[in-house]
Amino acid sequence: MMANIISKFQNMESEGNFLDPWNESYEEDIKSINEYFCQRQVFVYGTLMSGEANHRYLENAAFLGKAAIGGYDMYSVGWYPAVVSGDGLIIGEVYRVPLQDMPSIDMLEGEGSLYIKKCVSIKYGEGNTTFAFLYVYLRDCSDLKRIPSWKDDHVWYVSYGSNMLDERFLCYIKGGSYGESSYRRPCSDTTPPLAVRTLKIPYGMYFGHSSGSWEGCGVSFLDTTKNGKALGVAYLITKRQFDHVAAQENGGTPPHESWGWYTDIIDLGTLEGIGVKTLTNRDLRPYNEPCEEYLDTLRMGIRKNWPEMSDEEIEDYLDSCIR
Repeated sequence: MMANIISKFQNMESEGNFLDPWNESYEEDIKSINEYFCQRQVFVYGTLMSGEANHRYLENAAFLGKAAIGGYDMYSVGWYPAVVSGDGLIIGEVYRVPLQDMPSIDMLEGEGSLYIKKCVSIKYGEGNTTFAFLYVYLRDCSDLKRIPSWKDDHVWYVSYGSNMLDERFLCYIKGGSYGESSYRRPCSDTTPPLAVRTLKIPYGMYFGHSSGSWEGCGVSFLDTTKNGKALGVAYLITKRQFDHVAAQENGGTPPHESWGWYTDIIDLGTLEGIGVKTLTNRDLRPYNEPCEEYLDTLRMGIRKNWPEMSDEEIEDYLDSCIR
């Protein structure tokens, strides 16, 4: 029955006939239905990705954007990856594939024996959402090595200062300035973060140094000499984007122990299977209280990412960071 309906709608479009018996036009609806049934969204994460060996299978497909899906782990089978249900995050690309190309992709993936297609909800690009097919591995992975991603080209960048507010952080990726702060040069890759998470950093945050962008007052640093607990926002970006952000935080040069605003890259372990890094100074900066505008930016970032925190709790946290 469904095949007959699809065939009827396709014939109506080819004939340019979109009227019902009462002469009401359904042109937009019919075209949308025909478009839907003539293609499939597919999330790829291995050899079908751009630049990989089997990307030719997508030569007729439209690239929709990069994406990340939670609730899965990736393992290396050798020259291709396996994805199974888990607690990690899978990084890949979303494509709109012509329906006639799906059988060849199913055959490549060994659909039904080696992998099985699963329909999942995916966010990609600038907040777009779609349903797409994900190929899930059917065999045992207990003897395989878990990997963060097929290309291993992403990292979580953690901010604990003004970049907790995403509007300000995106200036480091897309270029521009937030409020009265300095202009930030855009990254060569302006793709927004694929995911955002909150976490607790195991070091205390303090305000120090003297920033020309913030009235000569102090800004956020981490005290890595002792245990503590700082609020952090993690952005999933490429390693190249991370290098760009790190350089922008140091006046255009990469972090270096002999100079720079933030001289050290701190490894914070992994989050959902992917490495986590932040920037600070291992040597403590001179303490310096922040200006009210800087504190307001932190307040907005905290409210946005920790909506469960009351205004009083936010003030208590910020007060605890002033030495």
